[in-house]
This record gives sequence, structure tokens and C-alpha cells, in this order.
Amino acid sequence: MGIDQQLSAVETELYDRQIRLWGIESQERLRASNVLLIGVRGLGSEIAKNILLSGINSLVILDDGIVSEEEQQKNFFLTQNSIGKMIAEEFIIKAQLLNPLVKLTADTSDPTKKDAKFFEGFTMVVATRIKTDFLMKIDQICRASKIKLLFGDVFGSFGYSISDFQEHEYYVDQIKFSTVKRSLLDIGTRPEKSEKEIVKVKHQLVFPELKEVLIMPNTEQSVDHIKKIRKINPYFYFMLILLEFRNRQGRNPEISYKIKDVQLLKDIKKEVLRDYGADRFESELDDDLFELVFGEVVPVCAIVGGVLAQEVIKGVSKKEVPIYNVFLFDPLTYSGKEQLIKTSKQY
Repeated sequence: MGIDQQLSAVETELYDRQIRLWGIESQERLRASNVLLIGVRGLGSEIAKNILLSGINSLVILDDGIVSEEEQQKNFFLTQNSIGKMIAEEFIIKAQLLNPLVKLTADTSDPTKKDAKFFEGFTMVVATRIKTDFLMKIDQICRASKIKLLFGDVFGSFGYSISDFQEHEYYVDQIKFSTVKRSLLDIGTRPEKSEKEIVKVKHQLVFPELKEVLIMPNTEQSVDHIKKIRKINPYFYFMLILLEFRNRQGRNPEISYKIKDVQLLKDIKKEVLRDYGADRFESELDDDLFELVFGEVVPVCAIVGGVLAQEVIKGVSKKEVPIYNVFLFDPLTYSGKEQLIKTSKQY
């Protein structure tokens, strides 16, 4: 999807504040980017809102779901008339008003039926609410085509994201002091003086494949490289527990099945902690945490969605260091922390 990266006069005026913040080059990279968003529920709608406002070229919403009454109540892009209709199509009606300059389209087909060719031309894929086997498939497709991938979810008050930006180059502004001499007529030369300037410094990060980061219970894949991490956030295992629940049930925990779902989550916790040799986290991952994983808490969606959208902007614009490579949102303290998961080759 090649396009002219140069900003028009209208775009320059509209994005003036952003250009002042991260520079014209970064805005032009955003202007040239094409993003695919899989899943536009509570979290997905927050991600979409923020990246639409950032000024990307195009956004494709891929979601085959139908608007329920519950979904309509927590998604500010949907109306009462949206109930019973395709969520992707209803979403773009109001979302397009946020930024008419972005090409916004809806795709209501089954995401799991998409072949590799469908993903060609996207700069980044953002995925939510999918099983890990499908996620691994997307990651391999993205790696083959050098497409950046970002994955995240909100389970109740808990949220997370995982990035695979592959070999990612980015630029950081740094202050540089240079020494100059000032000449004066008839007086000679002033003492040397330091002048300050902002320079762009290039860096690179190499991200591991997601199959090295998300290793589910009862598989033969080694987890030794994760066991070697000296300080690992226990919520990393909490994330694995919830993902494994979705893999087995084909859905997120639901309040209408609370007793059954909590018991299954407890069983999966034992498996995950056993496989990772992480029994020491039994007390930190208290069973009471499973009371906090139902639905999508709207304020948490706003926070985590803002974090993911910022990672989209950083990944596409190559401005500033991205999260490397897991972000975990604590459901008790409402604070977020990064967690680096290395591959066995990186040790």
C-alpha cells in the first residue's frame, strides 16, 4: 500500500500539536502507516480511538461479532440502534467522525479464516480477544512480511500487552553540547562557550518470537529461559492462566458461570505454576484475584488501551523506545510494569 508520505497543508494544520511533540518525520511515518485491529470491544475501541487521532493512513477493523446489549452499554461508539448488528460496521459510523482524514473500513468476516495474503500491506497488526494458536499463526505471518505485531487484552481489572516488533530501529532525542568560539571586532576572542542542541540518536531492539514468550501449560516446549529470569512479575503467570482459560473454553470468564469458571482458573493456576517451577508465587497469585477477571472494566480499558495505542505510535513512527516486550497492569494497585522475556539465545 504505497502512498505519498508527504503531509498535505490540511494535515499539517490538523496535526500541528503532534508535529511539535514528535517531529515532522515521525508524523510522516504515521501518515504512511496502515493498521489492522482485530477485535473492537472495550479495549479495542480505546486503541482505535487513539490511533485514529494520531493521524495514520488507514485502519481496518476486523471483528465478526454482533452487538449485544451489554456491549453497547460499555462501548461509547455504539448506540441503542446498534444492538443486533455487526459490531465492526456499527463502530466505524461514529469513529470516522474522530478523524475524517483516516481511511476507516470494517471487515466482518471470521478472523481465523484469513490467509497470509490478507495481512500483506499492513504496517502493524494489533490483536485482542484471540486464542494463542491463532496468535502464533499471525506472528509467523507478520515475521515473514516484516509486519509489527502487538497483542493485548483486558480481563476485568487486569490487562497486559505483548509486542513483537522483530528488529526494531527507533530514534531518541538527546541533548548534545558543542563548544564554539565567539569572535568580537577589536577585542579578540571570547572564552569558549557551550551550546546546546537536540540530536536524534539511533537505537535497535531485537524482539523474540511470541512462541518463546507465551508457552502454555502441558506442552513439550522448554521454559528454561523464562525460569532464568531473576525478577519476574507474578502477573506474567496470571496472564498465562487467563489465556489458557480462553484456549480451553473459547471465551473469557463470564459472571454467569462464575463458580465453574473460578474453579477452572484455580486448576489452570496449579498447572502453570507447576510447569514453570513457580510455586513460590502461590501466595502472590491468591485465588481471590480470580474475582477480578470478569468482563472489561471500562477505566482499565481506557488505561491499557492508551498504553497499546502509544506502542502503535512508537512502533510506526520509530520515535522513542517501545515497551520491551511485555506490559502488565496490576489489578490491585492499578499500576503498570514492563517485563522483559528473553529467548534462550539471548542468555
